[in-house]
Amino acid sequence: MQFQEQHTRGQQQVQIQVQEQRPLGLAARAQELETSATLAMNEAVAKRRAAGLQTIHLGFGEASFPLHPILRTELARAAAHTSYAPVPGLPALREAIADYLQRTRGIASSAAHVAVAPGSKPLLYALLQVLEGDLLLPVPSWVSYGPQARLAGRRVIDVPTDASDHHRLTPEVLNETLARARHEGANPRILLVNTPSNPTGSMFDAADAEAIAGWARAEGITLISDEIYAELAHGWRAHVSPARFYPEGCIVTGGLSKAFSAGGWRLGYAVLPATAGGSALMAALRALASEVWSSATTPVQEAAIAAFCPDPELETYVRRSARVHGYVASRLYETFVNLGILCPRPAGAFYLYPDFAPYRDALHERGIATSDELARYLLDEWDIATLPGTAFGEQPETLRLRVATSLLYEPEGKHSEEEREAWFWQLLAQADQLPLSGESKTVKLPELERARKRMAEVIQTLDTAQHTE
Repeated sequence: MQFQEQHTRGQQQVQIQVQEQRPLGLAARAQELETSATLAMNEAVAKRRAAGLQTIHLGFGEASFPLHPILRTELARAAAHTSYAPVPGLPALREAIADYLQRTRGIASSAAHVAVAPGSKPLLYALLQVLEGDLLLPVPSWVSYGPQARLAGRRVIDVPTDASDHHRLTPEVLNETLARARHEGANPRILLVNTPSNPTGSMFDAADAEAIAGWARAEGITLISDEIYAELAHGWRAHVSPARFYPEGCIVTGGLSKAFSAGGWRLGYAVLPATAGGSALMAALRALASEVWSSATTPVQEAAIAAFCPDPELETYVRRSARVHGYVASRLYETFVNLGILCPRPAGAFYLYPDFAPYRDALHERGIATSDELARYLLDEWDIATLPGTAFGEQPETLRLRVATSLLYEPEGKHSEEEREAWFWQLLAQADQLPLSGESKTVKLPELERARKRMAEVIQTLDTAQHTE
């Protein structure tokens, strides 16, 4: 919309076209943004439960165990330390993280190449801002990688994975995707992987980690390995970081949120290569951080030092947490597989990625042809909250869902915080007795059993419909 102003300069009248200005106008990229699917679902479930609906929450991945007393004590001790920390993090914390990754994953780095931030999520965004080139992103991938890259002005190039083989990523497919992307005018320079994976729960074995690292080195590709779930391997496959095979070109990110059940602390790290290129990247990352978040919270950083230093109690806590996560994911996985649903066996984290394609005909009779419609059907008709595959980059007609199992440990009939904590500590104390597959005879998890029963009812209903058509 335009209006005209008339100005008189002496005897000459000039008409000037002036574009109307409005306050609070949004940038073009911002107009395309939506709330993260995981956070939106968590809020939706909270509203449903507040309205009295007993929704089974499989839509949000959050480690729900109580904070370990060692970390609680360290945070209380540091609570009065209110000065700003150095932009890249406290030196003692950076040193502890570098030593931790050397000790636990065989990744050689130094404190000078470790950056700390309020969560690994802003670090990933910052890396995509300062690194060169477009992003190669396996499908499916976590909901925020793609939006972050697009916000940074990068093209997102989808890389197919092998759904029949645990969504495996291979150099052959990477080669094909790279050639196609370059032919289409893109400049792929970054590959971002997540192992263990959100949404699939799959995890690279050593051979695949080495193959992908070797491919990235050969092509001169920067590899970002998001290993936020690395400590939560279920036990039947060891976690192997691709950084072990490509130390000069691989960035590893992680944090406290999953292994230490401290998502609200917002403490993440990025470990950069200990090379001249890594030093230049650290300088750029430090400069960007200084303009955006200044530093992570000082008391949290000080408490986090204890998390990354050797301590038998904390190591036991993390190991037992991983065992519980693995047991619960395995039980629900067995439910899906036994009822004919395609699903990769989870190797880490607390996610499953079932594919309802075997029931496409029965779902079609209910007007369901996409994963969005399937997720909506489960929520509206069965009170089961999941996330559709489209949130993770899948095509709409793919009938895959992301199922999170980390909220299936809630105690029954225990409502005070003290009662809940006591329940969780009791569960962790029994964790070493849990099998890698099959049912425990001693540990009872009512919310897990409720989810298994409800999902079985859904699938049996579809099965009956399919066989009567």
